[in-house]
Amino acid sequence: MSMNNSSHEQQSERPVCFYNVRLSARDAWLGTTVAVLFNALGMLLEMGIIQKTSGISAEPAAISFAVALVLLAALIVLRKTPSLQGAWIIFALNTISVATVLYLTNPAFAESDRNWSPFQASKLGCLIAAMIAPEFWVGFMSIMAYCLSSVVQYQFFFPPELQSKLDTAEPWPIIAFGLAGVLALIYRFRRAQLEQELARVQAQNFAIKRLAGAFLGIRDLMNSPLQVIEFSTKLLRHSREPQQPIIDRIDRSVQSLREINTVLVQHEKEIEWEAKQ
Repeated sequence: MSMNNSSHEQQSERPVCFYNVRLSARDAWLGTTVAVLFNALGMLLEMGIIQKTSGISAEPAAISFAVALVLLAALIVLRKTPSLQGAWIIFALNTISVATVLYLTNPAFAESDRNWSPFQASKLGCLIAAMIAPEFWVGFMSIMAYCLSSVVQYQFFFPPELQSKLDTAEPWPIIAFGLAGVLALIYRFRRAQLEQELARVQAQNFAIKRLAGAFLGIRDLMNSPLQVIEFSTKLLRHSREPQQPIIDRIDRSVQSLREINTVLVQHEKEIEWEAKQ
């Protein structure tokens, strides 16, 4: 049983890998809210651009804008009880909405707009997901959704004449943005891991210092009774009518208190050594 407990304690003390770091619910909620706001504002700009470009339907952007409003309403309603699971679910739905719109409108923009720069919104999405994703894996999947959907679309669904018309180095730029997004995401959660580990160590040191203070307080409380008992024992031993049984009991009590004091001294030294580490 003790071996199981010690192994469980060792497992619990192992540092959490950066990809398993859990942000606070409020931070995750805030990041998801910002992502949804980006979606809403971006789709408004998209619809404005579509109005000035012939041959492109504004329906996908309008649907994504409506989805953003629904998700934003959910975030506002549930803001007092935020949760990590709710944050990453809403973030994932928002990503799916945006990536779908971009996938549907990219070919139309490529054919109708001569000044269209390929996959600019997808590149921006890779960086935004890295900066505000509420959880590592949902951020990673969001970056892959923006990056890989553009690569697949360009390589397999853009006809050769359209690719030559664009005269671009794609898909390498979008791949570079996807890689940059993944590296930024790793750096962000690695930093969060180090900050959480530092906070844990500081809390542990604070608890150790409080425990050491409690031990010192117990020792101080024990010193006075020890002195009183020792003084009383001496008086009884030198009295004319010694009461040997009582004296023996007092001696045993003194010995017990001394043993407790010895244990406390040993623990105090251990605590000081751990706190220095």
